[in-house]
Amino acid sequence: MRVVATPRARATRRATTTTTTTTGRDKTTRRRATRRRADASRDDAGAAWRGATPKQSSLPLREDGTVDYARVDASPVSKILTRTIRGLLVREVGGVDRDPRPWTEFEGIMSAVREVNDMKGSARDVQVRAKRVFAGILPAIGIGFVPPIWKKVIQPNTPDWAANYAFVLVFTNLFPWLMGPMEGVDHVEVPTPAWLTKTFKNVPKFVRVPQAVKAERCRFLETSQCASVCVNTCKAPSQEWLKEDFGMDLHIQPNYDDFSCQWKFNVVPPPLYEDAAVMVPCFSKCDSEFKGEKDAFRQRVRVATGVGIVDGVDTYTGETLEQIAARASAEARADAAYADGTAASAAAFASRADDVVSSGKCWSVDERRDAMSDASQ
Repeated sequence: MRVVATPRARATRRATTTTTTTTGRDKTTRRRATRRRADASRDDAGAAWRGATPKQSSLPLREDGTVDYARVDASPVSKILTRTIRGLLVREVGGVDRDPRPWTEFEGIMSAVREVNDMKGSARDVQVRAKRVFAGILPAIGIGFVPPIWKKVIQPNTPDWAANYAFVLVFTNLFPWLMGPMEGVDHVEVPTPAWLTKTFKNVPKFVRVPQAVKAERCRFLETSQCASVCVNTCKAPSQEWLKEDFGMDLHIQPNYDDFSCQWKFNVVPPPLYEDAAVMVPCFSKCDSEFKGEKDAFRQRVRVATGVGIVDGVDTYTGETLEQIAARASAEARADAAYADGTAASAAAFASRADDVVSSGKCWSVDERRDAMSDASQ
């Protein structure tokens, strides 16, 4: 005999099924949240900004675990640039050099850098002072004519890939003393000229040319142990200087987890208040007299929503990071670049964001830096 369920029985069964499904979904959500927290804890435990020692493979290490830059510092180019930049920095702080070490030693230059960074004023004031230093380097060594020639003559007649490669060569050869060993990354395939392939049968049809540079373990960032020094005296002024003097867009992406750093040429940087590089607490080893414990005033919409990500989903597109990356377009990679640029993983970045929201950013990258400085005295 067939039993027909009453409407009440069917409703009860639907409610029970819904409750069971909802309960199962809730358990899955909780498990995923727990897994994400565990991933973040694991990824962030060895973060350099928390005091961990980053990896280094290109240069030897001293007995105390620090990198031995003796071979790099012995270069005449390193000595000339170190002395030149130190002189420009000292001029910015009133012309008095308070560090007794020789002007050709890298460690001596960092005292002037810290002094410039900690001078009274806003973060923008620091960036302007640092940009004057960058703009003064080439004139100080007698080649101030290079930027206008590049901007007016060479760049308009040079393909982007070649212009980018020119900057890759300059930085990888002239600035290891400042940033440590660097390599070319983000390669593109450039067709070999037809006449060359016709003349020589074994010549490849394409040549891979790097378009950006990556410092394995940025010496400047590691020595300063300070996000504000990185952002205000290097990242922001360098981006502006290259754009103004050379017409070259530049996006600098310091990675606070391993102290690597990428300089991406012909890439327009986001507004600084939206840049992931400003969204970091004070480093554990920071020795600034204004080591910050201030609130995250500047985080605006992105931080309010977990920097655009809530529970692993981009609030603007409704996709997970994996889905975004799977689209495999340049735009998709740019969308997800915040984690690749400043943290070892999305989980580590989320952990860092949580710290910023709960305890505040590094004092010097906040819009209210000058007010914070006054309040701390």
